[in-house]
Amino acid sequence: MDSIKYLDSIGISSLFSVAKGRDRLVLLCLYDLGCRVGELVTTRISDIDFHNGFVRIQSNRTKTRHFRASRVCQTTLQAIQESIEPGQKWLLPGRSSGHLCTKTVLRTIDRLAEEAGIQEVSPREKLTRKKVTPHILRHSHVVNALMAGVPVPMIQKQVGHKRLSTTEIYATVAPALVKEAYDLHGFGPSPIL
Repeated sequence: MDSIKYLDSIGISSLFSVAKGRDRLVLLCLYDLGCRVGELVTTRISDIDFHNGFVRIQSNRTKTRHFRASRVCQTTLQAIQESIEPGQKWLLPGRSSGHLCTKTVLRTIDRLAEEAGIQEVSPREKLTRKKVTPHILRHSHVVNALMAGVPVPMIQKQVGHKRLSTTEIYATVAPALVKEAYDLHGFGPSPIL
């Protein structure tokens, strides 16, 4: 499927190279969790299991209406812990007593991509085409996890796809996976043919 847009490891590294403070935390969480932007901004500190390395994403905050516990790497957990202020309710607090809004996250990712030099600009339209969005970071999580050899059913559980077939679609943008699977199993005509 050619419509899946994602960043390879070089693009991800470029984004991280320009992100600092809260921007880096947003980027870490979006990419590491593979979550949707709405799931991230509505995450409470109480949803984070620091001991076991999970973020609980409640069913009422997901597109599929299914609860999931997404794994978080130690780097992201440490960044979260360092960002927490006493009495903080939301992982990403907003200006008032609420959480950060999705538009702020969209603008943050857009700005970081521009600073990293990976945002596409259409010369004809003289408008920025958003190559990098929070959802593209989600796609990037899935494709890069596939390339790293994470089993498809585990990726499905991490990102909360309702059907395994949805997650499997991403393998079409990573043909190296097909080659690797065939090579691993030694498929092909025998040398005597």
